[in-house]
Formats: sequence, C-alpha cells, structure tokens
Amino acid sequence: MDILLADATSIPLQDKCADLAVAFMSLHDIDGMPATVREIARILVPGGRLCLAIVHPINSCGRFESPAADARFVIRGDYLRPFRYSDVVRRDGLSMTFHSQHPSLEAYSCALEEAGLLIEALREPGVPDEAISAPASRRWQRLPLFLHLRARRP
Repeated sequence: MDILLADATSIPLQDKCADLAVAFMSLHDIDGMPATVREIARILVPGGRLCLAIVHPINSCGRFESPAADARFVIRGDYLRPFRYSDVVRRDGLSMTFHSQHPSLEAYSCALEEAGLLIEALREPGVPDEAISAPASRRWQRLPLFLHLRARRP
C-alpha cells in the first residue's frame, strides 16, 4: 500500500482516478477548504463519492453555559462568518490543543456546489445513550456534535 503525504489543496493524483474519497474530521482544520473540495472533486471518477465528517457548525460557534445536563447552549458572535478557535482537551493527565476554524453550513455547501459535487445524504447523528459516561454528557443529546455528509460527482 502506498501512502502519500501532500497538501490537501494539491493532491498528487491523476484526474478521475478514485471512486471514493474520505475526509474524516479534517475539513474544518484545513486552510483553503474550498480548494481542497475542488481537488477531491478533480480526482473522483464520474459517480465517485466523497464521504465526510466534520465538527457540526452549530457546535463550533457556541458553547454550553455550564457542564450541567440542562445547560443552555449559547451562540455569541456571528455564526455566518468564519473564525478560528482552539479547544483544549484533557484526559488521563494528558493535554491536547486542537486548532480549528468555523465555516458555516452554507460555506461547506457552496464549496461542494462550486466543485460540481451533489449532496446525496446529510446526517446529524445524535449521541446514543450507551455513549454517555457522565450525566452532564446528556446535554450533547440535544444538539449535534458532528455532521456526516455524502456527495457524488455526477
């Protein structure tokens, strides 16, 4: 199996060489997201599909007011304008900082449209009961954490 390391806005593959592209939890972290989507469309064969998962744009633009299960979710600022943000996650004594950006749902949709890709399916999966480890985590059963999307090159 060959592995390539490349800039997502300049994928070193031939035109129309792939029937499937997967962008899992990455497009919201890539500068030049529309150019990346164009590159993915370029390498897809007619009928080829892009499957992607991203942080849901509603999630990246707001916060719960507290860790309580019934905490209000508040959007401060402007959902429609892109911005950068960082999240620090701490687990088991380790700390990781994730640097991301917030594009609106429309920004993703426009990037797909401009690349000539047609949206076939769009899902906002909920958090199932069995994934809840603490009562406060139930708040994420009220809002989508992620957005899953499937698009096809005609």
